[in-house]
Amino acid sequence: MFLTLNTVRHKFTVMLTVADILTLIKEQKAKDIKKLAKETEIPKESLHLILTDLSRHNLIEYNAETGEVTLPKWLLKVDRKIEKGKPAVGEIILPRYGEVQIQDTLIGNYTGRDLELKVRLRAKLKEISICELT
Repeated sequence: MFLTLNTVRHKFTVMLTVADILTLIKEQKAKDIKKLAKETEIPKESLHLILTDLSRHNLIEYNAETGEVTLPKWLLKVDRKIEKGKPAVGEIILPRYGEVQIQDTLIGNYTGRDLELKVRLRAKLKEISICELT
């Protein structure tokens, strides 16, 4: 991947997780090893080893002869069940001129008013509303 700062192009590497690879397969951005290798910038030989291991653990269905990669039916069913379930919801008060850190995300309120964040998390859709505290 590349990042351009002040007209200077910098190359950097992103460490992908298994969840990232499964998401690419699910979204059909990569139906086979060639497309997945291009999308992830992982050499095909290394990706073959990763996919073989994931297949051994029944996280994907990988045909080494054709290069086809798909998600198993059980995993697709789990995702549908999560999406149908109740979403996780919560509210966070952001004090004026204050910050709150949630895992690796820092959220700042640089206004003169206390604000409220209302959060609803589903498998696919994440919603955040910002409201004035009343």
